Amino acid sequence: MLLAVRIAIAFLTILPARLPAELPADGLRRSAGFFPLAGWLIGGFLAGEAWLCVWAGLPPLVSAVLLVALGAWLTRGLHLDGLADLLDGLGGGQTPERRLAIMKDSATGAFGVIGLVVLLVLKIACLAVLVANGEDPLFFALFAAPVAARWAMATLACGVQYPRASGTGHAFVGKVGRGELALGVLLLTPLIWWNWSAGLIILGAAMLPGFWLRFKANKALGGVTGDVLGASCELGEACGWLAAVVLFTT
Repeated sequence: MLLAVRIAIAFLTILPARLPAELPADGLRRSAGFFPLAGWLIGGFLAGEAWLCVWAGLPPLVSAVLLVALGAWLTRGLHLDGLADLLDGLGGGQTPERRLAIMKDSATGAFGVIGLVVLLVLKIACLAVLVANGEDPLFFALFAAPVAARWAMATLACGVQYPRASGTGHAFVGKVGRGELALGVLLLTPLIWWNWSAGLIILGAAMLPGFWLRFKANKALGGVTGDVLGASCELGEACGWLAAVVLFTT
């Protein structure tokens, strides 16, 4: 279990986690159940930075930019890169094979750049509103969206196929089972205890991109790749914060 925890932290964050030279396939699969734990860690860092921003009296927009920057740094920009690659593939290819080839290219095209700009602006705008609306809604949202988005990523990896012979996502896609999802649900329960109604709504919002990508990726790519998982995480986080804005400011 401890190995699975370390794998989840190492794969989803920049935080140090010692791993063996060769990772067992069972440990990789089981780590998906601890994806929400990585979300809790990221949320903790974001909440700490938000507290410092409020204490320093920074304007909401400045605070929001710093929060989004910290989130990108904590994940090494891995999920943002996955979103950009997916958008380039979907926008630039006409066949699954061509789309997968474009996504494998390290260069970022126009579709990826535009998508990243829109996503980051949306995140900054949502967080700026939450910062201006008070500490309690802000801190809840800073935990809820990252946790929910990473559980949604684990659910997306369940019951689908990987369209390539090998790749980073090959260790997770199609191998996540009910046990891992059940563990993820257990790690979600603090959100429900904290604020059950808002927690369920933010969770539902964070899962929407994953539901859409499950069908879109199967049709356009022939399966789900690591880039698709990363894109679902970023889009789910943004949708979670957008739901928080609707919940706490209207």
